[in-house]
Amino acid sequence: MSDIVVPGFASSELIAELAKVFDGMGDAERAKLIKQVNGVFQFVIKNSEGKEETYTIDAKKEGKVTRGKGSVKADAILSLKDGDFVDLANGKLNGQKAYMSGKLKVKGQIMLAMKLDNVFKAIKPAAKL
Repeated sequence: MSDIVVPGFASSELIAELAKVFDGMGDAERAKLIKQVNGVFQFVIKNSEGKEETYTIDAKKEGKVTRGKGSVKADAILSLKDGDFVDLANGKLNGQKAYMSGKLKVKGQIMLAMKLDNVFKAIKPAAKL
């Protein structure tokens, strides 16, 4: 779990929290989320120093979060700054506005990116964001 948190990336702490939530889900709960989302998201996050980290959220097959490119091909690759990811996950930044303003870049299934809210809502009760 600690391999997800990367110094200099505030987003990595939220992603680690999401990983804990996924790990703590029961089979039925995980299956429900996978059915709702049915997608693999890869995040390419750039911090203020210009360094990049990649994280994969598999909400299609396994229901897990990994650092780096996951074992399953991503359906949507999202690129954004560290702070923008934190704001997006906290609901302070609207995904559509972020996309339209160029803060969020999406490759692949853009409509799938709309389902990210379901994934982020999974961490709301567990984390004080």
